[in-house]
Amino acid sequence: MENNYPVNLLINGRPKLSNDYFDDNHKLYHSYKKDDLDDNGKIKEETIRFPDFSCNWSLFSKPKDILFRENGHKADGCYSITVLVSRFNKIATPVHDPINKDDFQNYAHVEVRLLKKDEDTHFEPPKNRKINGEFYKSLKREYRRNIRRLYEVEFEPTE
Repeated sequence: MENNYPVNLLINGRPKLSNDYFDDNHKLYHSYKKDDLDDNGKIKEETIRFPDFSCNWSLFSKPKDILFRENGHKADGCYSITVLVSRFNKIATPVHDPINKDDFQNYAHVEVRLLKKDEDTHFEPPKNRKINGEFYKSLKREYRRNIRRLYEVEFEPTE
């Protein structure tokens, strides 16, 4: 890790937190590139990865911390959605998922994961869940459109 790596992203023995710790107003920061923008300067719907949408949680991170993520690029921009937006229509919910590798740590890491119909937003869906069917395809499309409608730019990409 770099010498200027943000201390707030280090694990430092802190535990993974349950979904009960998320507040609807907390922000989830996600990186983007200029190529992710359409001709009107809006995020393209197809560039919003879902499910398993990777973000940094504002409780432990600042927008600029996304520049220090694994495979990050210094020219990236950052947009945010609130936890409330991430839980749109109970389609998905954020899960605290700290990354603790020998050469990379990110305590603020969160994955927004797909929920099944009967699951509550405080349930922690498993990683890499795949749910097939036309119904879920339309939900994913609806979910991406909602993010595209409600995201806020924290800072713009430089390239």
